[in-house]
Amino acid sequence: MNRMQPMPVPAFRQRTPKSSERLARHLANAIVDGSYAEGARLPHESDMLAQLQVGRATLREALRLLEVWGLVVIRTGPGGGPTVRRPREGEFTEQLAMMLHFQQLSLADVSDARIALEPMMARLAAERIKPEQLEVLRETIRIMSEHRDDNLVEFWRQNERFHSGVAEAADSHIISMVANALGAIGDGSSSGVAYSPRQLEDVIQAHTRVLEGIEKGDPDAAAEAMQVHLVAGRKFIGRRYPGTLNARIVWPE
Repeated sequence: MNRMQPMPVPAFRQRTPKSSERLARHLANAIVDGSYAEGARLPHESDMLAQLQVGRATLREALRLLEVWGLVVIRTGPGGGPTVRRPREGEFTEQLAMMLHFQQLSLADVSDARIALEPMMARLAAERIKPEQLEVLRETIRIMSEHRDDNLVEFWRQNERFHSGVAEAADSHIISMVANALGAIGDGSSSGVAYSPRQLEDVIQAHTRVLEGIEKGDPDAAAEAMQVHLVAGRKFIGRRYPGTLNARIVWPE
């Protein structure tokens, strides 16, 4: 009789964690499960030592890990100590940028991922979008049209808001979180890429076509419009700014 092969251990669990890391994970689970609300202070050190039956060095190292993970803020002085907080999605963007930096990946690699993910988001948005989310997408296009000649900062802010709005309408939190992070990291406009008035109009028209597919509840049309939009943007940067497309992602200091 064939024996079932053991399941492979995930890569991030192929080592035995230190006692401080195990304790940090235990405390992190308690925070995530709601045992400690955001803004709540963790018990006094002496109380935690007695309750958890660990050494002071182990506890302090565990708390430092929680601080690095963004789950607590440690304040010194009277009335200080570890205070619970919730990680923000923007911190995921920073962490992903760090990983891409250390992997020596480029804007082209980010573009590949966006071209794979964002049409899927548009497809899901066409199936799941709510009326108020549709109105947000319409508003972003209207504001972009109003500011393409006098306020490019606002133009690109609304561009990001449009893509984030499509992600939110897709109602898939994981895809949304990853796509938003990739969009922030791989935004050509923040990498010194200059767009002519005609190219800014092309962006507006591309968003309009994506919106039309979503409004009609046509997943194929929405996905195709998003794909065409992103591929066109990549080709433009590759043709006009090949150095930018091939530049390594840099983790901001």
